[in-house]
Amino acid sequence: MNDLSKQAGLLSLADFTRFFIKTLIGIALARLLSPADLGSYRQLFLIYSTLSGILMLGFPQSMLYFLPKAGSSKEIKALVNRTVNVISILALLCAAIIFFSRNQIARSFNNPELSRLLIVYSIYPIFIFITQLYNSVILGLKEPLKSARFIIFSVICDLVLVLGVAFFTRDITLIVWAVVISAGVQWLWATVQLRKYKGSLNRESFQGLKAQLSYTIPLGLSLLIGVLSVQLDKLMISSFFSPEQFAVFSLGAMELPLIGILINSVNAILLPNMSAENPNQMALIYNASVRKNAIFIFPLATVFFIFATEFMVFLYGNVYADAALYFRIYLLVLPLRVATYGIIFQALGRTRLVMIDSIIMLIMNAVLNFFLIKIYGMQGAAIATVIVSWLIVLVYLAQIRWQLGFKLLKLFPLWSLIKNLLAAILPAIAVVLLAVHISNSFWRMILGGSVYMLLYFAIGYLFKVILPYDLRLALDFGQGIMKKLKR
Repeated sequence: MNDLSKQAGLLSLADFTRFFIKTLIGIALARLLSPADLGSYRQLFLIYSTLSGILMLGFPQSMLYFLPKAGSSKEIKALVNRTVNVISILALLCAAIIFFSRNQIARSFNNPELSRLLIVYSIYPIFIFITQLYNSVILGLKEPLKSARFIIFSVICDLVLVLGVAFFTRDITLIVWAVVISAGVQWLWATVQLRKYKGSLNRESFQGLKAQLSYTIPLGLSLLIGVLSVQLDKLMISSFFSPEQFAVFSLGAMELPLIGILINSVNAILLPNMSAENPNQMALIYNASVRKNAIFIFPLATVFFIFATEFMVFLYGNVYADAALYFRIYLLVLPLRVATYGIIFQALGRTRLVMIDSIIMLIMNAVLNFFLIKIYGMQGAAIATVIVSWLIVLVYLAQIRWQLGFKLLKLFPLWSLIKNLLAAILPAIAVVLLAVHISNSFWRMILGGSVYMLLYFAIGYLFKVILPYDLRLALDFGQGIMKKLKR
């Protein structure tokens, strides 16, 4: 378990670096571009994330399931080669859909400028599909260090090309070209690394695809529906409101990215190491990951809720201060993120249940979004997403208990979570009282946040939420990173 924590920590560090650089790029674009151009830029990625969720069918995620189970290097080569071929075909299909439907997309988003930008952007999926697959392949082969290196390389490409072009030109078309070129450079890295698995493209190279599809299709459909559920509010806002309004909403209507990075890194390590043959070990690994996740998630959710307005103004400027409202609403989802509920179904190969749950979530989200947007405007879309997120977790928990037969208390350290929640809430009272006496918004956020984290650490240690083991693990991980940096 200690090794798994270190591997997850390594991936989290790389993803935190990616988050920092992506945030830096986002801040720069918000300050360099007009709200209309920023809205168009963010709509491009909304279009890609939606289409890629539809077309990838869970193939990259399936690598985390199939590669650890491959019995020989020959099986690994055949599996990777087959998946590369399929993903390459799907990438071309995605590019064609974007290119030929660009005018219709632009009309539905109330943004005529989008049609011209989509001509350039249609090249993007041809490159990025393979890079997403490559990352899943090396994680499936249990090589997190390679994944971390690739993540760092990718964000450096984006930093140099996208931010460089934005800074010198402030031209949205040239910025989109920079995004595409950066993706092309990353594609070259991934292609070179995957060439040892490359075989011929013929009928024989697709042998075994049927068995793979039996896993990926239910998973892919559930991921697709999950993506649509997450993006549904943004898609509806794009349809009902202007690009300028979408820019404000999209900056705030996000789950705290730091948390997503942590959870994704943990899951990428856990899934290849969770075995259906040993449910007790699975429960032990899952329980430990939930407890560790909560140590990060509860305090971060609380401190960002307190200083949401200061945070948005600091990042994007006063123009986007209204984004804080949507940001606060989305933070109400974070307590659920101490666990990823679908990972148990994936580890047991029960992806059909995940698909059914995702369909339920999409339907509820669509209905609630439509009515609450009509009543509350853009705020209604965020509220709908939060309500549905809480409801679907109740469905997951019922299925884990009654259909998979797990005792929930073995998976979730309930007493530890309650103590952690108290440790997160108590410092907030003192910090709110302190913050009203600091007039400067930047120093209010910095000093208030620092005081909060110190109080949380002290209370968490007193309540035995943070254990000596956690401190040793963090210290060992930090020392390991320093040693790698010195090499």
